Amino acid sequence: MLQMIMRRTLIAVPLLLIVSFAVFALTALSPTDPARAILGEGATPDSVRALRHQLGLDQPLLHRYWTWLDGVFHGSLGRSWFGNVPVGTKILQGLPVTAALVLSSLVLTAIIAVPAGLYAGMRTGSPLDRVASFAAGLGLAMPEFWVALLLILVFSEKLHLLPGTGATSITGNVLDDAKHLILPIVALSLPQICALFRQTRASTALVANQDYIRTARAGGISTHELVWTRVAKNALVPSATLLALQLGRMIGVAAVVESVTGMHGIGSIAVQAALSSDIPIILGVVLVTAAVVMAANLLADIATHYLAPKARQS
Repeated sequence: MLQMIMRRTLIAVPLLLIVSFAVFALTALSPTDPARAILGEGATPDSVRALRHQLGLDQPLLHRYWTWLDGVFHGSLGRSWFGNVPVGTKILQGLPVTAALVLSSLVLTAIIAVPAGLYAGMRTGSPLDRVASFAAGLGLAMPEFWVALLLILVFSEKLHLLPGTGATSITGNVLDDAKHLILPIVALSLPQICALFRQTRASTALVANQDYIRTARAGGISTHELVWTRVAKNALVPSATLLALQLGRMIGVAAVVESVTGMHGIGSIAVQAALSSDIPIILGVVLVTAAVVMAANLLADIATHYLAPKARQS
């Protein structure tokens, strides 16, 4: 186990370097001149050249990347080109909102999709299984931003039950924060619930057809006991992997949900940074996000290690 964790951690370092350099290179290929975006269209060529020199944009790509990377190694992600705020401070301002949104959506996805998928997989072909599978297929066809808009229209504009805007910050007032998070959480988690349900159902149906499960069923063990004592451990291995992958997708899609619902998380910060060509913010958000996704994949590997004994050999 310790060797596996160390191996994954060592692999994460070059992967983060590759991701950061790829994003850095893509920002250099952007047709938008950050200096002109900062100064506005009325800026003179001399002022644009002076700002480009001040920001280091007239330096070669590798030189600029190494300067940024040297700052990262010294604990600094740089400063925003708009407002001169440290990138770390900007990310920390939006991190609680995004963390509350994404982690709540991940938990909701797991507690709904896993039990539903297990029981549907044990009863393949039943009316309940057919209805659940149809609903899951329908949910997968609904993009998160469309679900968010629909929820706002129904529950905020028509029924006036919940606020139409998401949380702009985590205030500590649990009830008020929850009211502003409910609609974004449901919008973000619905497609993920459907995807995880289908994966769990398929793997459960495969395990349920094994000889040892049929023997246990013939011995009179109840379905509930059979699911949680014999089926779940083997059937949930691919589900644990998918759940880790869904965390990465949720972080990406959270940017869209945050923009639609007016939330001030790191997703909306990244969108605004991309629109204004604030490259230090973009690089900081990508680096932090990539590190979180890699940590989630490591946790999925650890879960697989304990769920599937055969995985311990790899």
